[in-house]
Amino acid sequence: MIVIALMAIGFSPILYSSFVLFPPTEPPIMRPIEGIDYVLFMYKQTFLFGGIIGIFVTLAGIIIWRKRK
Repeated sequence: MIVIALMAIGFSPILYSSFVLFPPTEPPIMRPIEGIDYVLFMYKQTFLFGGIIGIFVTLAGIIIWRKRK
């Protein structure tokens, strides 16, 4: 049960960051980041980092789950 929870926790930031924060139609904008945009940019970086860690947590959960079978 813990392994399934680990996989779910690890996979949720990946989905969130790929569908909500990085929509496929978003054009690249090169301009200075200030105010609320800076806060949103930091949240985007945090969820991207969480997604990268989430991949490793998901892989660890899958490996542990397969070893227990």
